[in-house]
Amino acid sequence: MNNAPSFDTELKNIANKKILVVTTAWNKDFLAPAVKEITQHAKAEEIDVSLKFCPGSLELAATIKRTLKGAQYDGVIALGLVIKGDTPHFKLVSRQTFHDLGKVALDFETTPLVNGVLTVDNKVQAEERINPEKMNKGREFSSSLFQMMSA
Repeated sequence: MNNAPSFDTELKNIANKKILVVTTAWNKDFLAPAVKEITQHAKAEEIDVSLKFCPGSLELAATIKRTLKGAQYDGVIALGLVIKGDTPHFKLVSRQTFHDLGKVALDFETTPLVNGVLTVDNKVQAEERINPEKMNKGREFSSSLFQMMSA
């Protein structure tokens, strides 16, 4: 089941815009289909994509903040994956990542930011969310960002 938002409004004034997608080297193979969906959707809407990698989800916010200080983007997607293990690491990483991304979104309030960090219990859930034939979160994240940029 996918509870993705249904946007009924037409996208306006997004062609020739530029977005930043920051994703993680950690779980890179899992996230590759989502990156592909985002870049294909952007290309179809005539939006330029800059792709940047950081080590893991904890580093997403700092990488985005550093990049936004030195360049102009019309929107940002933070893309990461945190898979639950047997230690409290999952909760710590998830909580801090979401907090830091929220702070960056408020610090750079004129640049829409979509938090595309998936927190899952296992690899099966990760695959279900990322697979374009299933929940297709990559497309959902780009659709959300483009709606924010269009508003």
